[in-house]
Amino acid sequence: MAAPLNDDDNVEQLPPADVQAERAVLGSAMYGVHLLDEAATVVAPVDFYAPAHGPLFAAMLAMRSAGQPVDAVTVAGGLDPAVLRAAGGAPYLHSCMEAAAVPSNVRYYAEIVADKAARRRLIDLGTRIRQLARVDVDAVADVLDRARKLLDDVPAGPRSAARRELRETVASDVVMRRQRWLWDGRIVVGGLTLLAGREGLGKSTVAVDLAAQVTRGTLHGEFRGHPRSVIYVHTEDARDLTIVPRLVAAGADLSRVIFLDAVTAAGHDAPLVLPTDTRTLAERITARDVALVVLDAATSVIDGALDGDRDRQMRQGLEPISRLAAETGTAVLGIVHFGKRESGDTGKLILGSIAWSQVARSVLAVARDSSTDDLVITATKANLAPGDAPSLAARLVPTDVPTDDGPTSVGRIEWTGETNQRAQDLLTTPTDGEERSLMDEAKIWLTGYLSDPQRSGSANAGDLLRDAQRDGYNSRLMQRARKQVDVTTERRDGHWQWTLDRASQGDTTVQGDKGSTS
Repeated sequence: MAAPLNDDDNVEQLPPADVQAERAVLGSAMYGVHLLDEAATVVAPVDFYAPAHGPLFAAMLAMRSAGQPVDAVTVAGGLDPAVLRAAGGAPYLHSCMEAAAVPSNVRYYAEIVADKAARRRLIDLGTRIRQLARVDVDAVADVLDRARKLLDDVPAGPRSAARRELRETVASDVVMRRQRWLWDGRIVVGGLTLLAGREGLGKSTVAVDLAAQVTRGTLHGEFRGHPRSVIYVHTEDARDLTIVPRLVAAGADLSRVIFLDAVTAAGHDAPLVLPTDTRTLAERITARDVALVVLDAATSVIDGALDGDRDRQMRQGLEPISRLAAETGTAVLGIVHFGKRESGDTGKLILGSIAWSQVARSVLAVARDSSTDDLVITATKANLAPGDAPSLAARLVPTDVPTDDGPTSVGRIEWTGETNQRAQDLLTTPTDGEERSLMDEAKIWLTGYLSDPQRSGSANAGDLLRDAQRDGYNSRLMQRARKQVDVTTERRDGHWQWTLDRASQGDTTVQGDKGSTS
């Protein structure tokens, strides 16, 4: 005979909860408002088990809604004293931050809290359903119906998602606005623009020149003829040794250039961090009539708690910057670096997450033309521009700037006009001996490919370029190699065919262009 089931009423068990995960959520949120926002998409105050945690999370959300920061010092000062005492005082807030081993994992911690909360709700519902079944009044069908309704009220996902509502906006109610450009077709007003290039090219010098033109009202765009202020946020170069001398060399109105430093509660200087300092940055933009914010370098300004290689986390850092630009009507120019590999896709060249180029409204690529030693600046992404802005050439010119302790030499930009060169083309071209070596290899590969007996000296261009790409030779390199060996092209049956001259078949030695050694 089967043993009778135990009556759970007499078995005392602790409800499902993970207090350590709750502390990690609270601690992570105090590292930045963007992390609090992330947690709030998963959990609500009612989801916390520890009595002090729910009110503490609710207070942090209220502070966030009021535009206040949510770091431990600010939270401790802004909390109701009773709530703070119940939590364990200010030291407890810092212990929560220590419990957040990796603050950027806040969503993972929050999902643990949400899961435990859902299980506690199911236990509560189970108790209510069992009570309904024990009351011998309603028919079984009615009890089942009421039980189903109770279970249907339990959200399948996070509680915060269950409380979200959708707001309708009819297209006819939208007031249309024209797109504005700080620099025509290149730097958008109300959005993020990236100035991207390999290290050591002079991107910062280009940014300084653009900032100087904004302060004089000479940049071709929305504010031409109307000098405006610039906020310059720098993390790599010293302002006294480099930034200000460059501004002087570029002819900037220094009274319109503003540097910002964060100040801690203890009065210590600290670097500006985004999106943590977004609200205070917006206040300065409005107060000082700022038209341009330069982030030099942009990757150094982004909160270090965000993983720079993870697209979703980088969006959490970049999208608030885009909203800042849109809400204040300013242009944000972020300087970023390209990696060393070759590619004509500048979005993929940017070091770190692809989110940089996805969130940016415009990307300006900088590359060096080895034939002239000029810099070439090309708008490689400008989806909002009415047409393609021409590439511009510029050169770095050494300039002496007087200082209190003697002259100092810095570079300044000298624009030389439009050019037919494109930065993305230069970024796919190796230089000097590296170029000769790659070209030699490409010509040997191409001659050998077409000389293969199975191909009889001819191949479909699409198949050939695909195989070349697989072996490490891009299509542009192969097109250049084709012109230096005896390969002709013709269209057959709707497809391009590459054919090697019969005299060259089987000869894989490298022949120079017009008798030269390449």
